[in-house]
Amino acid sequence: MDSERIERWREADRLFALWLERAADERESWLAGERIDATVLHALRRLIERHAGADAALPALDLLRRPEDPAPPNRNALAGRRVGVWKLLEEIGRGGMSVVYRARRTGVDFEQVAAVKLLGLAAMSAHGSARFDQERRILARLRHPQIATLIDGGFAEDGTPYLAMALVDGNTLGEYCDARQLDWRQRVELVRGVCDAVAHAHRNLLVHRDLKPSNILVTAEGMPILIDFGIAKLLDEGGGHTEAGMRALTPGYAAPEQLTDGTITTATDVHALGIILRELCVETSGVPGDLHNIVAMATREDAERRYPDARALGDDLDRLLGQRPVRATADSAGYRLRAFLRRRKGLAIAAGAVAIAVIAGVAATVWQARRTALQATEALHQAARAQTARDFLFSLFASGDRERSDEHDLSVSTLIARGIVRLEERVGDDLELDAEMALLLGHLDTTIGGYARAARLLEDALASAERAGAPELIAQARARQGILANALGLPAQAVVLFDAAAVAAANTPDGGLSIRVETASGRAYAMANTGRGGEAREQLNALLGDPRKTLRPPQRGELQLALATVTDDPPARLLVLREAQAQFALEGAPPATRMALLSELARSLAQSGGVAEAVAHSREAAALADRMNPGATSRRARARNNLGSILAKAHLYAEANTAYASAEAIHRQLGDEHSPAFTALLHNRGVLLRDLAAPELGLPLIEEALARARSNFGEDDARSVMALRNLALCRAEAGPDARADDEWRTAWAKAAKMSVRSRHDFLVVGATIALRLDHPDVAMQRLAEADALATAEALALSPVQQMRAATLRGSALSLDRQSTAAEAQFQAARELSNAAGADGWATTWRNALASAEHAQRQGDAATATAHFADALHHLQSNGSIPESALLQRLRGLVAGAAAAGVP
Repeated sequence: MDSERIERWREADRLFALWLERAADERESWLAGERIDATVLHALRRLIERHAGADAALPALDLLRRPEDPAPPNRNALAGRRVGVWKLLEEIGRGGMSVVYRARRTGVDFEQVAAVKLLGLAAMSAHGSARFDQERRILARLRHPQIATLIDGGFAEDGTPYLAMALVDGNTLGEYCDARQLDWRQRVELVRGVCDAVAHAHRNLLVHRDLKPSNILVTAEGMPILIDFGIAKLLDEGGGHTEAGMRALTPGYAAPEQLTDGTITTATDVHALGIILRELCVETSGVPGDLHNIVAMATREDAERRYPDARALGDDLDRLLGQRPVRATADSAGYRLRAFLRRRKGLAIAAGAVAIAVIAGVAATVWQARRTALQATEALHQAARAQTARDFLFSLFASGDRERSDEHDLSVSTLIARGIVRLEERVGDDLELDAEMALLLGHLDTTIGGYARAARLLEDALASAERAGAPELIAQARARQGILANALGLPAQAVVLFDAAAVAAANTPDGGLSIRVETASGRAYAMANTGRGGEAREQLNALLGDPRKTLRPPQRGELQLALATVTDDPPARLLVLREAQAQFALEGAPPATRMALLSELARSLAQSGGVAEAVAHSREAAALADRMNPGATSRRARARNNLGSILAKAHLYAEANTAYASAEAIHRQLGDEHSPAFTALLHNRGVLLRDLAAPELGLPLIEEALARARSNFGEDDARSVMALRNLALCRAEAGPDARADDEWRTAWAKAAKMSVRSRHDFLVVGATIALRLDHPDVAMQRLAEADALATAEALALSPVQQMRAATLRGSALSLDRQSTAAEAQFQAARELSNAAGADGWATTWRNALASAEHAQRQGDAATATAHFADALHHLQSNGSIPESALLQRLRGLVAGAAAAGVP
């Protein structure tokens, strides 16, 4: 192809970009006024014709033809072509100067699919080529889970520049929101995630300059991914304005400075984010005024009066979601008071519940006072109590009001401490009021992990309630103590306290029904942790089926939610949860109950195959926990732990590890290290780290989990046995250690009562440990026992189980120098990988690693390198841990082989 024709098409492509920027009714007059060479004009007219037929801006692979060649018949005109190492499959998107294809990598022994972006010919002009090189550098510098990653880049054989990026499977931001009918808060949370990605780019001195909903894809799991940083501007490379004809923007989302060729800054992206927020949210119902103000500030004409960057905008969105004062809203005394109360929502809800209960009691006694003078006197007494309670609560709120003090916003813990001082200073003989206030403060302290102080407050509340002879307050105090016992990892004590609460409430007007409903979930949780889950299930079913009990829909929903926690079968549990969901839909549910329902729905859906829905529910539960109890709270820790488990089931391993790490940090900050939830968290994260090729990092976590499981449940409990088994496996993989086999044997001796499938997998784990200790004969013996057990019990093995066994047999045969038989087993495992799908990813990389080690034993360096590269690819594509010793070793092996010229 001669250089003259290439230059002709370059110029036509540049002019076409200028033509696209004009309004439709101005394009022809602009074209008539330009002096354009006839051959260039002919090429330009072809581009315009194709644009009119929805086939605009095809790149060089399609345009560098003779003028008389016919136009491409369809949008997939390039399908089947090769670009570098990529084979184009189908068109998935296009813009004014590029087209994007789904593509598959060729010439390698592993599957890799990417989005290949082909740039228009203008990119090959002198300035365009530099711009393309800049784009590649930009993308290579960006490493963020919510920014599409650059995989490859270069030039096709005919000179077409291309970029290969991670293929994001999702819908555009607007499509995702509309399809799921998200409310304003959920939409803001998505944009908040985009702010994180853009802020990462801003920290790397990059501006996107073309943010719009079509450049933001949202995965099925609800993760927004930012694509196309190809028109970003490097802030640290200086330079003037964008050259005419190469200006990249979308008019509807462009900031004023872009349209006037002004200075581009991080505030330019803020303007686009503000437009996106406005489009997504302002027409949904219930949008608060603060959101309108945030949009207005983000889209101000003067860039210096906007948020300076995406991080600042994201921080204000955090304030909005956390119901705190936002920077965009003008300050005032009333506004700060309202925001303060919203920010302390957990405190306000609890305090409001007490105040409402007191005020409701006042209303009832006032009504009765109209009937008798005696009751009128009591009503005045109750009114005085209510006023005292209100004064007490508002004195706490006022202590954090910046207009009345020069202190910063106070933590809930500090407010509780001040409340205790005020309670101790209170003069009066109203024991019931003392009990109510101590109950409130004690419960709040439990929520934020102040367990020692909470225990003292609840004891004081119980003492005041008993001296006052108030059965309902006695029951409340016992119930709160039960909740605290659960948090401290004392389930047996919790059951006793919940039962004591029910006994104390027997003399209340409803015979204790309310307190039994209120404590149902906590009691079921405690009973399950003492091996009495079946008994709890029977009691809850009896209460739900008792015709003498008149249950309101929310009460029935609470009992069904508790029943779900002790229902083992996932489909049956899901049915119970759907019934609870229907009951709550009738009259609504408080935030804490809604969070618990979402968490249980997520767990059951994940176990029943509805993983995508489970992830959405779990994310919503975690966000709800953040809003209810910001900071370090046990509720947030539990929500993060649950989210980690669901994300792991959804194969979002890196994100799962992040969620687990967050939950672990909160638990440790709270000193909440004795609860069964913390034990499960340590175990789950340790196992995940092992699967992410970091057994040395998972080992101490599983060791701690085992110690706590034995303390909580006893050595023979199934949870302790599984923790010991996984500790042995992790120890063996972290480095050959003879203790691993001893630990496995101890655990195996206690596994007799486990299910057939669990015992089968136990033997396979034993074989894995034997291989790590260089005992292939023991490994083969344990695999044979596993096969015999599966045959005797007619156990249908999953593709993952079959893959795992084949890989282990291959390693054992390789160590026994049976090369041909070993290779057959490794190949069999590879053939099972398609059937196993994403569930088999951890076995897939282990098979690649075992295959590489086998090739090394055979002296086949090239094959070993290919398998090492395959193992590395699988790990990196599933969220590997940078600190992993194995990952670093694999990188070194692959890089060393490449440097040595090993194919």
